[in-house]
Amino acid sequence: MPEPATAAPFAALVFDVGGVIVPHDNEALYRRLAARCLAPQAEATIRAAIRDPGYERGALPIEHLHERLRREAGYAPGWDAFRADWCSHLGLDAAMLDYVERLAARRRVLLFSNTNREHWDHLLRLSAGRLGGFEAYLSHELGDAKPAPSAFRRVAAAAGIEPARALFVDDKPANVAAARRAGFAAIVFTGLAEFERELAVREQSPQRE
Repeated sequence: MPEPATAAPFAALVFDVGGVIVPHDNEALYRRLAARCLAPQAEATIRAAIRDPGYERGALPIEHLHERLRREAGYAPGWDAFRADWCSHLGLDAAMLDYVERLAARRRVLLFSNTNREHWDHLLRLSAGRLGGFEAYLSHELGDAKPAPSAFRRVAAAAGIEPARALFVDDKPANVAAARRAGFAAIVFTGLAEFERELAVREQSPQRE
């Protein structure tokens, strides 16, 4: 029988997706897009465009990015090819996904990801729908993104969790620091084995940052 969510010191475990369950190579993405562009210095233009927070927060659709790169960097292919390029740098860590699913079978597990609709849809297909089985909070649906404190507050309110009783896990130190400021316990993810050890220690004697 599954343990109740309150049985452990942490009532909820909140996992980032990219860099934790989903390995990604952003440099490979920039190179791939730039190779399809006609303009000189296309990679610098691509990097600047992708940094626009509107894409993660859902204020701007990825179709807008495609048109922007066509206009500003001379990206040649159409939408279908762009969507394939846009998702080409994403992978799946099967062992980590298995582990998080095992955790979710006996306690509350949430996903909190800075992402966009095209990347999320691709990851659902890549994982054969398994990522869709989690309680997920996605920046393009929230209208907010890490590391903004408001994003953590939105997730806590929407999920009905008390930040002090939740452990947030992310590969980016800036996001971990922001989570701590928002009242979450939080750790930087460096690998599955290290996380398992850290979780065991924390649940024996939880630390409150």
